[in-house]
Amino acid sequence: MKGAAVMLLAAGLSVASAFVPTVPHVALTAGRQHGVVSMGLNAELTKTYPRDFKNIPTGTSYGKGEDAKLNKEIENQMQEYLEKQLMSVLKTTADIKKKPVFTTALIAGDCVILDAIAKAGLLDKIDIVFIDTFFLFPETLDFLREVEAHYGFKAKMYHCADCPTQEAFYDKYGADYWMEDIDQYDFKCKVEPLQRALKESGTDAWINGRRRDHGAERASLPVWEGDKVNPIAFWTFEDCWTYLRKHNVPYHPLHDVGFSSLGDMQSTAKVPLEKWMTYGGERSGRFQGLTNKDGSAKTECGIHTNK
Repeated sequence: MKGAAVMLLAAGLSVASAFVPTVPHVALTAGRQHGVVSMGLNAELTKTYPRDFKNIPTGTSYGKGEDAKLNKEIENQMQEYLEKQLMSVLKTTADIKKKPVFTTALIAGDCVILDAIAKAGLLDKIDIVFIDTFFLFPETLDFLREVEAHYGFKAKMYHCADCPTQEAFYDKYGADYWMEDIDQYDFKCKVEPLQRALKESGTDAWINGRRRDHGAERASLPVWEGDKVNPIAFWTFEDCWTYLRKHNVPYHPLHDVGFSSLGDMQSTAKVPLEKWMTYGGERSGRFQGLTNKDGSAKTECGIHTNK
């Protein structure tokens, strides 16, 4: 915790505004109510982060009366199409590609894809890969345990190749390594572990949650992109939350306290709720205080640009 606080202060973020202290992990339980699988969330974690969608904003102004009714009908029709397309892409990927993998950072769009993979019965055909950078929010790792229990799978974990634990990384490179050389930090903690995961899997289909409305380098994404598959490329952030609400899907605890997207602790900030559903708004709290070597604003960590 002390090391995390030092990193956050160095990035210009206060500890209080950046994250809420983690709650100890306890055993998860999952049950059925009226034939529907309940979330089965960590009971202690849920005391702080209820995950009841009450703190999640919406983006559409539905209007009143007949306008509201008609607008919601159109939204439902669009959502049905998007879900049908998502299932089709995932099933096609499993059918025509070799050993597909899905990399998840456990943000909202990733939760949509994971839920769809489970609903399609593809968890035995699509490996779930998780990259631990050693600088993630504690709640992210807690949430990983939650979804593993909820869906009944075990993620394949990858991290810096020469450091088996966070403590080993800090001892070898220091807690402020990301400040000394951001490119080398990205490579050691994100790019190389991802490359290793893809190589070891022998995959020709890397499923990921990038979307066009993320903006920047992602603005023109297709669904099929060589050995990458972007199944929700044409979804919006609001579409993702509509899906999560509709299917009562577990979502990251820190969404409840103002984080629209989650990455490393030292470079992720909360985003005003009114900005969440705007173009590029979801990721506007990421890479805070970081620039590329040419001085431009940092918008990617390298895993999608250095493969």
